[in-house]
Amino acid sequence: MVKIDNILACVDSSQYGTCVMKYAAYLSKAFNAKLEALHVIDILQLEGPFMYDISGALGLEPFSNFSAKIKEMLKEKGKNVLSSFKEITDFYGVELKTTIKTGIIYSTIIESSENADMVIIGKKGVNSSYERGILGSNIEPVVRKIEKPLFVANEHFYTPRTLVVAYDGSGVSEKALEYAKFYKSHFDNVTIRIINVGNDEEKAKELFKELPTYIDKQFINSKNTSQAIIDYTSQQDNPLLCIGAYGKNRLLEMILGSTTESILRKNTEFSMFIVR
Repeated sequence: MVKIDNILACVDSSQYGTCVMKYAAYLSKAFNAKLEALHVIDILQLEGPFMYDISGALGLEPFSNFSAKIKEMLKEKGKNVLSSFKEITDFYGVELKTTIKTGIIYSTIIESSENADMVIIGKKGVNSSYERGILGSNIEPVVRKIEKPLFVANEHFYTPRTLVVAYDGSGVSEKALEYAKFYKSHFDNVTIRIINVGNDEEKAKELFKELPTYIDKQFINSKNTSQAIIDYTSQQDNPLLCIGAYGKNRLLEMILGSTTESILRKNTEFSMFIVR
């Protein structure tokens, strides 16, 4: 049975972080869920080679007072981020618990998600302008390792009206559909559309027979699964893509990269809900 009673929102000072705040407040209100905000001070900024070089250039002993002052500055910046989040949750009438931790960002997020039913994270972070590719450097390890459902927010907030479920008959695609149904049950103006991508339409029809008749279903004949999903989803009205982290052949996808990761790496305008 699907339940979302506790939401963890991972926030920073980026535009994506602001979008996370808005989605977190919006969904917490709709689901009547408790909301916790997590801001992580990146320990690599305090103890990495860059800090060592800077302190050395200034003639300071590495990682002494200089590192402590930088940490305090980053902590104040984090407090400002959480203060902005509080303004948004106050607008929605949602209570907010705030936490600041220091650590490796992706591992701290995973460790902090233990009691969460859903984690919300931005597709990119504060260093998005300097990162190569489309996917933020902390998202990929989170997607690969986290055990909780993951809402990946894109750069701009919108209220989803079409839930696109990528369905291949696997357990995770079944779970993605269950979460889509849960989401829809809290909103009057949301529709669900199921898509199956491949080269066997008859097999898709057999899969569709087991699904609710009230949900629209679409088979797409394509060898490029990720691009077909992107193209279909992008054509929908305010879409949210609901998809499993891995499909039927999980071992192969772990080696070569999953369809979900391929979609995340592309420059799309929709947000995603990823389940395991």
